[in-house]
Amino acid sequence: MDKRLLLAVALMIGVMVVSTVAFPPRPRSPEAAEEAGIPGELGTPAGSPSETEDEEGPDSPESAEDILGAALAEQERLAAGRDGETTIEEALQEALEAPPGEEGVVVVRSNLYEYRFSARGAALVGATMLEYENFAAGVPEGTRVDLLRPDDALLQYGLEIRDQSVSLASIVFEPSALQLDVTEEPAELRFEAPVGQLTFDVTYRFVPSDYRIEVTGGLRGLDEIGHAVAIGLGRGLAMNEALPSDDRSAMALVTRSRSGEIVAERLDRVDNGEVKVASGGPYSWAGSKSKYWLAAIVVPPAGPALGGAILEGVLEPNAAEMRVTFPVVAGAGGFEFLVYVGPQDFARLKDIGQELHNLNPSGWSWLRWLTRPLGNLIVALIIWMNESFSMAYGWILILIGVGYRTLLLPLYQISTRQQMKQMALTPEVNRIKEQYKGEPQRMQQEMGKLYRAHGVNPIGGCLPMLLPFPILITLFFVFQNTIEFRGVPFLWIPDLSLRDPYFIMPALMGGSMLLLNWITQRGMQTNMQMKMISYALPAVFTFVFINFAAGLNLYYTALNFASFPQQIYMSNKRRKAQPTR
Repeated sequence: MDKRLLLAVALMIGVMVVSTVAFPPRPRSPEAAEEAGIPGELGTPAGSPSETEDEEGPDSPESAEDILGAALAEQERLAAGRDGETTIEEALQEALEAPPGEEGVVVVRSNLYEYRFSARGAALVGATMLEYENFAAGVPEGTRVDLLRPDDALLQYGLEIRDQSVSLASIVFEPSALQLDVTEEPAELRFEAPVGQLTFDVTYRFVPSDYRIEVTGGLRGLDEIGHAVAIGLGRGLAMNEALPSDDRSAMALVTRSRSGEIVAERLDRVDNGEVKVASGGPYSWAGSKSKYWLAAIVVPPAGPALGGAILEGVLEPNAAEMRVTFPVVAGAGGFEFLVYVGPQDFARLKDIGQELHNLNPSGWSWLRWLTRPLGNLIVALIIWMNESFSMAYGWILILIGVGYRTLLLPLYQISTRQQMKQMALTPEVNRIKEQYKGEPQRMQQEMGKLYRAHGVNPIGGCLPMLLPFPILITLFFVFQNTIEFRGVPFLWIPDLSLRDPYFIMPALMGGSMLLLNWITQRGMQTNMQMKMISYALPAVFTFVFINFAAGLNLYYTALNFASFPQQIYMSNKRRKAQPTR
């Protein structure tokens, strides 16, 4: 039993330390992107270089803008019965060639956020989280989190009509306000850009108590022509964490297909110039995420789904241009979707629905059937205890460790009785081993008969000892993405989501594990090799856990200390049950 137990523990350590290497999909070429129905150069941020700009600009006679202008002119001519081609093309060209500038930044502010929209492109160019501090190195203390990188933008729009595409990122829109206060009542911000007899407009509706934005809009005057709207998701969210490596590994375009499959495409695996088409479309939502933050587009469950989702590698490390398409069918009147720009708050994301709260992998794919629902349950329990009893998260973790051990008490009692029965049969077991030492198969048969005759289950003594590991493994992944622990201090620990800077907690965890093993060994007949292994395991665990989140070490330490009374009791019972010689 001891060998099987130690082998299981060693395997679990290996699982927690060595993550399965994910093999990224093969790069998709631009031609493959076109076959998937995804526009090529939509949503390129103003000021960002594009490989095709020098080859085909607005003055090119066969540019996408000219082709779009011809399509618009044809639609107006059919609707109005006159030749308006020149008027529309000139108006479109004038809008596309508007000189660059810093004009028209609209500030939308609530108690939770400050969003900044540029009139150029009607895009989101800043998103400050007023309740969260930026922990990145070199940032002045007290600086708030800003989710956008410099010179980047979210919600840049483009159009695809009759297999031709054009970016609207450089068009100057007319905003309905230059500043918006959303501290008490919901408010709307409307952007509108006339193009001849046509108009492209987009309206953002904000609420004071949430990070969600309701978005509606459309290209007015093309009601009878189906088209697609491309929506930019930027190059990746800004890094705001104390450990940049945590953010880099979490940066991804994450999507959920209508069938429920959630896939994350890591940005650091997209090479410069590579075009990668996300798998699994059409999508109910798509978003750009980091360790704790999210910018996502969510479509209504009963409405049209997001079409293609594409990543295009850029020169900047750990970044890729991301965009999705939203189909607008003829006669639909425009588009409608929800945008969430804010923290990965479990309750808020769950309230939006469509499994948005499951955007993080929560472990390896072969284990998600356990870690994802169990992780959601643990996070919901922790948040409920914090909100209902105003209890600090550190004490909640201690209480969970003690409570979990208490719940397992009946199983440990069964384990104790099984162990004592096995110890009482030690003389008979030794006799069978001596009698059939040359016949291994017969030896196993005789020992099986002996155990069945006395109601002994050989693995019944070690099964309860393995049950704490599912929660331990799940908590390992919970602490990777649960923003509720971010920046939360406890006793001497400045941040439960990061490692203990003084290494006190991993030392306590290792020491308590060593003491627990020593108590467990009392009254048990083990050889020297097994004793050495049992004493070496705490050192291995301490080394492995030393850089893990302090909260995870806190939970496991509490679990160990809660085990002391029972292990002392079991040790005494085993010693009394030992056969006399």
